[in-house]
Amino acid sequence: MKLNLKKKDYYICPYCFSKHSLNDVNFMCKNDPDVCKNAKEGIVLKPDREENKNEILDSICCRECGERTHIKICPTCQAELPFAIGQYDDLVFAVIGAKEAGKSHYIAVLINKIMNEIGSAFNCSLSAVNDATINRYRNDFYNPVFKRNELIRVTRSAKTDSSVKQPLIYNLTFKEQGIMGKFFKSRRISNVVTIAFFDTAGEDLDSEDTMKTENRYIYNSSGIIFLLDPLQLENVRERLPEGTALPEENTKIEDLLSRTANLIRKANGIKMSKLIDIPVAVAFSKVDAVESLVDPSSCINYPSKHISRACFDLSDFEDMNGTMESLVRSWGGENFAEQLSLNFKEYGYFGLTALGCNSVDGKITKLRPHRVEDPFLWLLYKYKLIKGEKRK
Repeated sequence: MKLNLKKKDYYICPYCFSKHSLNDVNFMCKNDPDVCKNAKEGIVLKPDREENKNEILDSICCRECGERTHIKICPTCQAELPFAIGQYDDLVFAVIGAKEAGKSHYIAVLINKIMNEIGSAFNCSLSAVNDATINRYRNDFYNPVFKRNELIRVTRSAKTDSSVKQPLIYNLTFKEQGIMGKFFKSRRISNVVTIAFFDTAGEDLDSEDTMKTENRYIYNSSGIIFLLDPLQLENVRERLPEGTALPEENTKIEDLLSRTANLIRKANGIKMSKLIDIPVAVAFSKVDAVESLVDPSSCINYPSKHISRACFDLSDFEDMNGTMESLVRSWGGENFAEQLSLNFKEYGYFGLTALGCNSVDGKITKLRPHRVEDPFLWLLYKYKLIKGEKRK
């Protein structure tokens, strides 16, 4: 699987997923509303598409006030498009999982990790494409976890809260490797990829009909991070020490996987005889809560070397993938594992924890993230955005 680094002849809106030719883009005037009628009334500006048949316009002049605008608008949903739309490839990463699997905490910690550790190691930078992403990440994800040491409130259903449908959209910009390696980094851009993160309410995955209407991004995904709570597995609940605090039982993990696969197949017309070509990272969260069930020498208990080695460590991945799959099968997840292999072409198993501690009265006592970057880096590796190497 490889990104097409050549100029594309289409773009996909990261909000409504409608596909458009490059010359099919509208604009919005952002002049002072007191000066321009188009700006005041939010009039959509439609350029002459015959003049730009095979490329996306960078800007146009407002016919009312003459001001040049760079604000691109999707012709279908009227959402403001990322500035670099149509210039590079777009990836949609869906983070899905049952209720209380820790999806919001995972996104909060992962994005912070990308900005502060992954970027430096892989010579890339993550930047929000608009104020909506900046404000939502800060207010709903970063501030509760990193500023107030609080648990993030449960994600509301997209049926009742339209903001849940809005993704966190970032540009991940990669720079060329400098001549002197990591000590003197090049400023030249080698690739830019637009990444949209979606946080889904667990109850929105309880029926295929709801998934089809509220979570269209799932079947348009470039990659899926399937976040699952090992404490939802019946065999795990029975084996844990008496008195262990257990969450309420939610959707069975195999049912969630089945709905997801069915949704993707129906929406994209994929026959049962063919495997789905969307890489799936099956990530079991809260592995710290099942520490007593894991061999102390297991790779799960040690941090990965991806960041320190500045590449995707294939040896570590193979260890983790094999170990985690064996555990899942031994914990009663045989049907889940078989469903996964029969539906998806590429998948990997991961074990992680976003918080690394038990909360007390809604407070995070000591934040200790563990291996949160692994599934994300695996997806980047699958799209040839970062290199992978085996240990010698």
